Amino acid sequence: MMLRTTINMDKTIYSKIDMAAKKLKKSKRSIVIMLLTRVRHNINSYPGDFSLVKYQSRVQGGDWHCFTIVFKKQENEIVSDFRRLGKLSVSFFVKKATEEYLYELLEEGGNSHNYVELDCYAIGERRENGIICWEFYWGAPQQTEKSQRTTIQRLLHHNPKSRRPFPSKK
Repeated sequence: MMLRTTINMDKTIYSKIDMAAKKLKKSKRSIVIMLLTRVRHNINSYPGDFSLVKYQSRVQGGDWHCFTIVFKKQENEIVSDFRRLGKLSVSFFVKKATEEYLYELLEEGGNSHNYVELDCYAIGERRENGIICWEFYWGAPQQTEKSQRTTIQRLLHHNPKSRRPFPSKK
């Protein structure tokens, strides 16, 4: 199942994504996902403090493009995590990712090792000394000594035949 939403983009950002899509012979959706996927490696470089979500600055003259995109469930969850952890709107992340990673993406011809398809997304819960700890997995959780105390509460696999990596909620 795919989830449909819209992203407001400055028209210059939209034009850059459109140009990249044509050059790499990929859809604009694919370019946006490839750019956003690169954010997960640098999520700690975004504000992320205990504040409100920041939105893009207004474009003089209001020159915006409303881009409709469909996310796979896993993509939607990771983008929601970006918003929660980085404290930027999804459209602001698209802008920043375009500014920071588009040149790199074009140089690599869209065949980057940095673009790893998100095939699994999970949320785990564990309790440590009376504290509830939530864990986000941007990939398949691996069995470790710490994970033995974690119960997977939600799990999304790209391949529905995949098995749960360790205990799920009871």
